[in-house]
Amino acid sequence: MKSGLAKVLHPVAGIPMILYPVKVAEEISSERIIVVVGHQADRVKDVLSGRDVEIVQQVEQKGTADAVRLAMNSLIEYKGVVLVLCGDVPLINSKTISGLISAHRDRGAIMTVLTTEVEDPSGYGRIVRSSDGSILRIAEERDADNEIKRIKEINSGTYVFDSLFLSEVLREIKSENAQREFYLTDSIETGLKKGFKVYAYKTIEREEIIGINSRNELAMADIIMRRRINNRHMLNGVTMINPDNTYVGMDVSIGQDVTIYPGATIEGNTTIGSRSVIYPNSRIVNSQIGSDVNIKDSSVIEDSRIGDGSQVGPFAHLRPGTILEKNVRIGNYVELKKAFMGEGSKANHLTYLGDAEIGSDVNIGAGTITCNYDGKKKHRTTIGDGVFVGSDVQFVAPVKIGEGAFIAAGSTVTKDVPPGSLAISRVEQKNMEGWVEKRKKRKGNKTQEK
Repeated sequence: MKSGLAKVLHPVAGIPMILYPVKVAEEISSERIIVVVGHQADRVKDVLSGRDVEIVQQVEQKGTADAVRLAMNSLIEYKGVVLVLCGDVPLINSKTISGLISAHRDRGAIMTVLTTEVEDPSGYGRIVRSSDGSILRIAEERDADNEIKRIKEINSGTYVFDSLFLSEVLREIKSENAQREFYLTDSIETGLKKGFKVYAYKTIEREEIIGINSRNELAMADIIMRRRINNRHMLNGVTMINPDNTYVGMDVSIGQDVTIYPGATIEGNTTIGSRSVIYPNSRIVNSQIGSDVNIKDSSVIEDSRIGDGSQVGPFAHLRPGTILEKNVRIGNYVELKKAFMGEGSKANHLTYLGDAEIGSDVNIGAGTITCNYDGKKKHRTTIGDGVFVGSDVQFVAPVKIGEGAFIAAGSTVTKDVPPGSLAISRVEQKNMEGWVEKRKKRKGNKTQEK
């Protein structure tokens, strides 16, 4: 990958690829899930925290068989089926795995390999079959001769084993190969020597077994995963004007009759209610969007909550901790941070509201700013229901504005305003008649002197 980040931590459709095989194991109701971690083990453990998995560390990277051997040390008393998945194969799905396990059980097999055929098998282990169709061995690319390299059926790296057989063969696998590693694929030859047959379960879903070893393959997997996600949402009643240019994360939930325009990015644990519209180039992260909400062009919404019937943007920024109640209007170039706005309130133009609590039916005029930072601490501004705020107002926090108050345009508010009051804080206007002509004469005299 040519990266300082462990391969399994690279994101596919917004989440680390290691989580995809873990999700598959969860979906098929595995009794136990054991994850073998190696490079950047602590960071991988952090990604897996909160999930019902057991972690085993492979300190020295000595091959796939060594990794499975370490996991099997936790399954000494277990008797049954063992599924082996790869942490860098994120596109595998639970339907395919369920079919693999069923085929394994139906045959009474000791080992079944998930395979597929591809036009370009470069980089993959080749499946070498016997005349009866069973597997003779899997030849790794680096150890294969030219004849073997022409085989197009490849190993996915996904296997099902009988646990007793697996425990036995792991003790016998040697590192007699170019890399001096312990290959799990060598378990096939060991099984054959013991008189067993090894079977293949071939899937036609070739994309599922893509292993990630380069940025090109990572990009390919990302495209495929996003297409799957978008197709799922469209089948559930979501309109995407251009699904190939719409980016929706795995954990996003979207209601029926939502319309999403090109360039939108929706990530994290985001939910969007029915009939909402997400316009072009907007980004929504870890936020809850109600029903009948319009998110206008090029808006950014992070860790926020938006009530039903509200409108945000265009070019608005809702920073973490923002809560909008029903039917709120946030317009052009408005930024909110840790701000609460009550039902029916609006801030339509060029405004910053940070660390603010704003009641219902409040009008915030253009150019309004909450001055929330004194150089050391943040302070809150509280504005009651029904307040009218004129344009170009600065609230120097901490300050409280009572219900129904009017704040005159151009005011700098440094004191609390009682309910129903008019607050005005600006220099009295003074008109100087004839000033322009006098100025012209002064400038003319100076020119003549030069």
